Amino acid sequence: MFLLVLHVCLSFLNGPPVSDKISLLKHIEGKISSITSDQLQNLYVLKNDVLEKYDANGKFLYSYSDNTLGRIDFVDASDPMKTLVFYKAFPEFLILDNTLTVSGPGVPLQQYGLEQVSLACTSYDRGYWFYNPANLELVHLTSDDLVANKTTGNISSLLNEAIHPNFLVEQNNRVFLNDSAQGVLVFDIYGAYYKTIPIKGLNQFQVSADQIIYLQDKSIRTYNFRSLSEDVIPLSDPAALAIRVEKERLYILTDKGVDIYAVKQ
Repeated sequence: MFLLVLHVCLSFLNGPPVSDKISLLKHIEGKISSITSDQLQNLYVLKNDVLEKYDANGKFLYSYSDNTLGRIDFVDASDPMKTLVFYKAFPEFLILDNTLTVSGPGVPLQQYGLEQVSLACTSYDRGYWFYNPANLELVHLTSDDLVANKTTGNISSLLNEAIHPNFLVEQNNRVFLNDSAQGVLVFDIYGAYYKTIPIKGLNQFQVSADQIIYLQDKSIRTYNFRSLSEDVIPLSDPAALAIRVEKERLYILTDKGVDIYAVKQ
């Protein structure tokens, strides 16, 4: 179903409008650094130190900011009831509920043996994954007492390659650590290395079911990491900076803002 939605969307974006299949619901104006979405089709828009949440139709819902913490580096909304907000400079993270209200105090990671953290994401067991560049490893902390209970060990030694990861996400019992030079490194939920997917040059991507979805070379691309099949759909408009797909919604980020499209099956 995902590829059907994507093809319908792009047939519209690259050619004459197909009014009975796709429609523009909302344009959100502004200088937006990144977007993400959740399984309820909510959109999260990041404007430096401000996080905004919109519903599936583009209606503004809530916002969050904390001027004392500065710029937000990453948002993980995999669980719409538990949104992770990560600040790399401190390093520190906090959790927001579904109204973007802080659920508890921020967590300074230095207190848990992680003086350096450059990447963070939530985990299936309500815990958290962090990338520690000092030890070149992924570390998993439990959700309740933040005890380190899983680690990959030194990934650079494991691969016998220098690594410089820039993106981290867990989905479908797999942990995906992106290195723009090496590709997408895949680990299981216990931290054991599985394989490297040879997609290079990425800064971010979306994992949906068995698909990795990403923008590259003015095209939207999907890679099925089970069947190893690929799909490439050229974009006539090179202005797209990021894309998200959730059920009957397509979100496209440009330097002018975000467009939200509704797609009929």
